[in-house]
Amino acid sequence: MADQLNRHGQDLLDGDRMPETFEVDRVDHIADILLGVATAKGLIGHGFLARRMDTGPDFLSQPLDQVSRRAFDQGEPLCSALVVSRSTDRPSSGFYGLTSKMRPEHASLSDDELWEQERKRC
Repeated sequence: MADQLNRHGQDLLDGDRMPETFEVDRVDHIADILLGVATAKGLIGHGFLARRMDTGPDFLSQPLDQVSRRAFDQGEPLCSALVVSRSTDRPSSGFYGLTSKMRPEHASLSDDELWEQERKRC
């Protein structure tokens, strides 16, 4: 029995199921936070969002990408438009690249116009 428990515990440490569940939870949590930001018609800084998620700002790009892709698949606005850099008060370059791919109808828009369009949708 102890061997089975140790093996199961090791499987979780090695990444069998736990990280996927954790990642889904993280994406859901970010989506919930961004829904609140959208409801308040506000913006949220990368640093503040990272603190709310108990991580560093450098670790938000993949979950934000997943939040955007899921929103797009569901026909919802890309609320990652509401996450901005403290130094620029604008989204990161990843937002513009991903949004341009997902919304080819906005390909002729400047970054500022693209951002404004997506913020309005939020």
